[in-house]
Amino acid sequence: MTSKTGDGEFGFQIAPMLDVLFVLLLFFMVATGAQKHETNLVVPLPGPGEAPSGKVPITLAIDADGQVNFNGAETDSPVDHQLPQTMARLQAVLAQAPNRPVFIEPAPTTRQQRVMDVLNLCKAVNVRNLAFSSSRE
Repeated sequence: MTSKTGDGEFGFQIAPMLDVLFVLLLFFMVATGAQKHETNLVVPLPGPGEAPSGKVPITLAIDADGQVNFNGAETDSPVDHQLPQTMARLQAVLAQAPNRPVFIEPAPTTRQQRVMDVLNLCKAVNVRNLAFSSSRE
C-alpha cells in the first residue's frame, strides 16, 4: 500500500485501499440480502381424540379394493366412478354444516384413480375443509 518515491519518502496509494473497501461493501450487501427472517406461527392444534372446531369429521375411507366407506358404512361399488350414494350422503350432511371437516383415508395399496374419484366428488359437492388421514389397516 505504500511505495517509495524517488526522493526517499514513502507515499500512500489510495487505489488499493478503495478496491478493498468496495469488495467489503459488496460482501456485506450480498450477505444482508441473503438473510432469511423467520417467525413463529402459533397455531392451536387439537389434542388426541378431539375433532377440530368441535365438529365431528366425516371420514371417507377407501379400502384396498376401492370400496368407499362413509363414516364406516359401505357405499357405492368399487367400480362406480361417479359415487352417487356417497355424493347424496355428503351433500345432505354438508347442507346442515357446510364447514364440517372431511377426511379422506385411503388404504396404503389403494389405486390412485380411486382416490382421484373421491377428490372429484369432494370438489363437486363443494367441500371446504378437506384433509388426508392415514389408514388404520
